[in-house]
Amino acid sequence: MCAVFSLVVGCSTPEPQELGVARAGAVVQDANFADSVFVSGLQGPTTMTFAPDGRLFVSEKNGSLRIVQNGQLLATPFVTLAVDNDNERGLMGVAFDPNFASNHYLYVYYTSVAGSIHNRVSRFTANGNVAVPGSELVLADLPTLDAANHNGGAVRFGPDGKLYVSVGENAVSSNSQSLNTPLGKLLRFNPDGSIPTDNPFYATATGLAKATWAMGLRNPFTFDIQPGSGTLFINDVGEGGWEEINRGQAGANYGWPMTEGYFTNRPGLTQPFYAYPHGSGTAAGNCIAGGAFYNPPVPAFPSAYVGQYFFADYTNNWIARIDPNSGARSLFATAAAGPVDLDVGPDGALYYLARGAGQVGRIAYTASLPPSIAQQPASTLVSVGNPATFTVSASGEPPLTYRWQRNGVDIAGTTSPSYVLNAAQLADSGARFRAVVTNGLGSATSTEAVLTVTSNKPPVATIATPAEGATYTASTQLMFSGSASDLEDGALPPSAMTWSIVFHHDTHTHPAMPDTAGIASGSWPIPNVGESSANVWYRVRLTVRDSIGLTHTTYRDVLPVTVPLQVTSVPSGLQVLMDGRPFAAPHDTTGVVGVIRSVGVDSPQYANGRFWAFSSWSDGGAQSHSFTTPGSAATYTATFIETSGGSCYQIQSERSDKWLIVDSAGKVVAGSTTQAGGQIFQLVPNGAGYKLKGSGDAFLAVAANQLAMSANFSSAESFTQLPCGYGGRNRVGFKASSGSAPHWKETTPGGPIQSGDGGNGGACNPNDAGAWEGFYLEPVTCPGVSTGPVCGNGTVESGEQCDDGNTQPGDGCDATCHTETASGGSCFRIQSERSDRWLTIDGAGKVAAVSTTQTGGAVFELVTSGTKYKLKGASGAYVAVVADQLTVGASLSTAEPFTRYDCGIHGGRNRYGFESSTGTARNWKEVTVGTPIQSGSGGNVGICNPTDAGAWEAFYLEPATCPAAGGV
Repeated sequence: MCAVFSLVVGCSTPEPQELGVARAGAVVQDANFADSVFVSGLQGPTTMTFAPDGRLFVSEKNGSLRIVQNGQLLATPFVTLAVDNDNERGLMGVAFDPNFASNHYLYVYYTSVAGSIHNRVSRFTANGNVAVPGSELVLADLPTLDAANHNGGAVRFGPDGKLYVSVGENAVSSNSQSLNTPLGKLLRFNPDGSIPTDNPFYATATGLAKATWAMGLRNPFTFDIQPGSGTLFINDVGEGGWEEINRGQAGANYGWPMTEGYFTNRPGLTQPFYAYPHGSGTAAGNCIAGGAFYNPPVPAFPSAYVGQYFFADYTNNWIARIDPNSGARSLFATAAAGPVDLDVGPDGALYYLARGAGQVGRIAYTASLPPSIAQQPASTLVSVGNPATFTVSASGEPPLTYRWQRNGVDIAGTTSPSYVLNAAQLADSGARFRAVVTNGLGSATSTEAVLTVTSNKPPVATIATPAEGATYTASTQLMFSGSASDLEDGALPPSAMTWSIVFHHDTHTHPAMPDTAGIASGSWPIPNVGESSANVWYRVRLTVRDSIGLTHTTYRDVLPVTVPLQVTSVPSGLQVLMDGRPFAAPHDTTGVVGVIRSVGVDSPQYANGRFWAFSSWSDGGAQSHSFTTPGSAATYTATFIETSGGSCYQIQSERSDKWLIVDSAGKVVAGSTTQAGGQIFQLVPNGAGYKLKGSGDAFLAVAANQLAMSANFSSAESFTQLPCGYGGRNRVGFKASSGSAPHWKETTPGGPIQSGDGGNGGACNPNDAGAWEGFYLEPVTCPGVSTGPVCGNGTVESGEQCDDGNTQPGDGCDATCHTETASGGSCFRIQSERSDRWLTIDGAGKVAAVSTTQTGGAVFELVTSGTKYKLKGASGAYVAVVADQLTVGASLSTAEPFTRYDCGIHGGRNRYGFESSTGTARNWKEVTVGTPIQSGSGGNVGICNPTDAGAWEAFYLEPATCPAAGGV
């Protein structure tokens, strides 16, 4: 799970103490290429783009848009924006109008603090190297951010003159599949910010989501469009195991969060063009970042590189290239110091933005070139006894040889780009160091760097809080404090201190609190949304600097408080969604206390030859809902009830008048002249569409543009049914979810029904060979389906046909799928063992043991709810726990599901205890005789024992006749 430094979640960031010596020193695999530093001194660079006139614009996370002109980083930013730069927020993208030379427009993507914190796309007008004051035109304000990560942020113009914008799903995975939000999408705008009406989802999406051009993305931090061909490649940062390059297609759905990486049996989803796994080394990675097509106006690389797509992995520090046609991938460079963006310069060189070094690196083809030094050695200050390091960066035709000099005299054995003087002494102070770089065509000598050695000792940084072993929960403040001392200066003031906080996730990091100077203590709010993994921690870092510039850094790690979580289903084995991702129940995971997570289910589902419809969650939440990770282990159970799953039909082709069958190859053809010979299809509702079930467990899919019985329920195609009209018969058309002509059509009589790219556009007209086809649906009885009652459908009936998975006494079914008789039926009067009185319902709707006679007791119907029971009164209202008291006033959906415990037989009578789902002492108990039965926090722990005042209570269930219809 990954994030570009601050913009792509989960990627590792070099430790701050490394930044002073790190450089953009990529090692290119081909010796005819050389890397050099193009420019240094950038603060948190995010993306870069060359202007049409050759200037390089670099976005810094803090809101500054910097310009590199003639190889020099200009001191004055083009514009400085007010941004929220927490975590992965900030200034993230820039693009130039195709007509920039005449209109001077450029476009940026940044996290605005105007009103709410949200990402914004704006246009500015340039006046030379600065923006025209007041020229900002806001084109799009995206929704208010919940999490600080998964922002996306790249902007590019396409060959159609439209502005394309990549947007992350803001760590809410369901956003990627929703057409009610622009998050998790690639958006397409007109240059003025209006939304093109030919966008693929313009008619079906709402609000700003109408700008959606492609969906199903997690965190598309970068993308690029190939000059000439218009091919668009999207780099989507993965979570569980894969990084993706997706080929941009209008209307495509790349599948997050249902899948990442390559997949099978996912009709309607678009495979990644290329995916590589998470891991170490140069064939794997954790964070796909920059991407650029090598198509400069005048290529400077050999022809084999022209048209290739270069891409980088931020955490593993490599750059690779891939052929957009064949998919052949090869490693190009390693050791690239945290590359977050790539671009091809007007000189034909490949430039990369090295986040880890705050530099732009330049990789050039150097055959037949003499040496050229791009990065000069820097003067340095060290304390006596410490090492001093000097480094150069050079390019030129290989091989390059290096020779270091001290005060103009060669230093024996110095043959690398870096020279280290071990244990510098006071006598070394003032020495001058330079490098001479040579190849077969000449040599170049660097400028001199001066070493200063001091007898002063470095200062000492001390972190007081957080303490060693400190832990955290979400939605709390991470408090920090510390001190600094120096042997020469004594106690150092807060002005000498700089704090930062980095969020670690596995082997990657997210920036949290940026460098904050001038304080000795402070706090940072720990968010409750964002990363859902439990393999996380915060690192609090303190750096102190003394009066002559010596520094010392220390850090303290703060680990999370975690709890086990389980998401399961009744019956077991159905599919559940955890944070939007599908898993087979039960699914076990670990959560950080206080972090907001989500659970959900798709409904209906098909398993073991039966259909199941969602009924309820054990925590009472909606079908898909969020929850806050509790302070102790928790299980979230989705209860399903068996459902018929849909209606059955035989289907007749209007074009040939034949009935659809499934041939020996599994293809659907119009092959029967009689209805009786036609295949029976069960139309199973699936959202607004339908999945079609054939015989056994086979479902209909589109395989190579042909209808085939080759899928299961989860992988089956969901078809849209379109009314075609015609007399009194049910005449419809069917449309697949993807393809250029997705409608069903018998293109060749007797051949497989076509769909996807094999169907046709137009209306269902049998006389028009170019139109898609109408089909007649004739209702039939579903095969193997009884019209008798179904166990677990919410009501206990006679003649139960099948078990609902529960074999507890009284659940309506026994282990052999027959109606239970031991309990005497589904309705009961209930007697308190503690007072021997019978439960009644008083005038306030409270349940109390008041009646001294059985006939005076209220009749309750026990309605199965998974492995539990809901209790229905004679009025039709259900029992709930209100203020820890049993109260009759709920509906079936809001009623409390109680767990029933067998307390044993006493005097020949069955005794039971009941337990609610929440509360500290949630078992039923008549705490005060004659008052409402307590539960929730009002019941008691212990065993059902009438002689133990601290125990929860047992109740006798006496069978009763259920009230007539209209009551229970």
